[in-house]
Amino acid sequence: MKLVRLRNLALGLIFGAFLIMYLGVFVKPLLSAFFVIGLLMIVVSIGIYFRMGAISMRIPQVRCPNCGKMTKVLGREDACMFCRTPLHLDENGKLLER
Repeated sequence: MKLVRLRNLALGLIFGAFLIMYLGVFVKPLLSAFFVIGLLMIVVSIGIYFRMGAISMRIPQVRCPNCGKMTKVLGREDACMFCRTPLHLDENGKLLER
């Protein structure tokens, strides 16, 4: 669930950057400032996507007891990315039944 939120943030940054850069067309004196701000937002979103991809490779996968699909759990507790059932892991990465 946390990965999905971070990816949504990165996608929102990209759309926000496009909007800010497009607004620069209508405000000519601030065109270069809006363009630089938009580019910085895109660079930050690329960094978020790159970091989430690297983290996603190391996250343990467990089978959700509710929907039966394989999901990734970030940290000790997270939610299933399909049905949002709360999932809890022990120190060894095994799914705890609650």
